[in-house]
Amino acid sequence: MRALRKPRWPVVLGVAVALGAGGFGYGWETQSGYYAILPDPAHATSDVVKAKGGEPPKGDSEIYFVDVSVLKANEIQKLWAEHLVEGADLVPADHILAPGQSEQQRIKVNDRLMSDSKTTAKIVAEKALGLPVKIRQEGAQVLGIENGMPAAAAGVKPGDVIVGVQGKPIANAQDAIDELGKLAPGDPATLRFADGTVRHVVTVASPDDAKHAIVGVQIGDAVEVGDPPVPVRISTPGIGGPSAGLAFALEIYDSLSHRQLLHGHKVAVTGELDLRGGVHGIGGVQQKTIGAIDAGADTFVVPTGDNERDARKAADGRIRIIGVRTFAQAVAAIRSLKPV
Repeated sequence: MRALRKPRWPVVLGVAVALGAGGFGYGWETQSGYYAILPDPAHATSDVVKAKGGEPPKGDSEIYFVDVSVLKANEIQKLWAEHLVEGADLVPADHILAPGQSEQQRIKVNDRLMSDSKTTAKIVAEKALGLPVKIRQEGAQVLGIENGMPAAAAGVKPGDVIVGVQGKPIANAQDAIDELGKLAPGDPATLRFADGTVRHVVTVASPDDAKHAIVGVQIGDAVEVGDPPVPVRISTPGIGGPSAGLAFALEIYDSLSHRQLLHGHKVAVTGELDLRGGVHGIGGVQQKTIGAIDAGADTFVVPTGDNERDARKAADGRIRIIGVRTFAQAVAAIRSLKPV
């Protein structure tokens, strides 16, 4: 990603003059080849997460989830993001779209990831509360296929469920990621599927990291879940991706435990959650940090590692940053904050 500077008003004036000279129509119709990743103020989870019997927030103490605006930018939008939006990034389209993937397919995959994150949040939160959650993990479901990559050539299709990698059983998507992560580009991979078929593929190097092996699939957890003991409705129209999972789970947990968690704080949260309660890294953390600050949060909970480092850099002391690896760590860290 290419970090962008704060607005430079001489440049802004030049852009305005250029647009006034008649270039607007051409620029609006011409794609730049970039996506603009833009900050978006954090959203109150209590507005979108409703657990039956859950209590409303106390005062203005709140858990927030954070997303980013992802814009397939034409030339005008690229100039706007580059010179007028603090904290924006411009990312080449081939870093956002998988080979052969359309914008519509990208959105569809992100919608599925959001749906999975909601299910995971309900399961993790209600299990943490000691409720009898019924769940059976069935493997890693293929959500999308990258055209021209090994998995596509081997006949793997969306909806297929991977239950084994390299002869080892796979219970969920993270298991598959862990096993495939042990391979180097060029290594063979054996994938076993729920229908009994076995496919052999040869890994290739990731376009983003020549040392990282990929087969060209996007996956999520394949699970069979009984009705949650406590019904929970999560409504997020127009928002995709898995990064709100941790925030949703914390909101469910807090609302069902008599709002004993926040002690008056306003806490923004980001992180992908797995069914075991693990927290995993997300994209756009610089923009999400700005979104947390803009929403007035005093604390931002993020995955440890690169996300925590980048959030601290973007925050520049303006908000407390806490890194966590698990849902349990997130609960403990927020609970330990000194009451406001």
